[in-house]
Amino acid sequence: MKNLRSIRLSRGMTQKELASVVGCSDVSMSNYERGTQSPDIQTLQRIADALNVSTDELLDHNQNHLEADDSWAFREQMRNNPSYRLLFKAADKAKPEHLRAAAAMLKSLEGDNDAD
Repeated sequence: MKNLRSIRLSRGMTQKELASVVGCSDVSMSNYERGTQSPDIQTLQRIADALNVSTDELLDHNQNHLEADDSWAFREQMRNNPSYRLLFKAADKAKPEHLRAAAAMLKSLEGDNDAD
């Protein structure tokens, strides 16, 4: 489950938080992310439900999960910057392509402010 970490991070969750929601130990969650242990099917479904993704998304290696890492950095920037806090709430469940568009717009606005 190589995608588990990037999806978890894109949701702004720690391993411990996800483990608590899923009902497993944080050591098990770490093992799932590293691929040294595999969850049973019920745990896999609870992880998918907690992250609001399909089990296929957790198991596949497709472009959506590569985009999750990109969007994670932007989400963290919004979460930690007082100017972006309102946007963070809206971005919590946004698609990666929408986050990239929002980031581009905000960067262009910051560029306009630098010129003043």
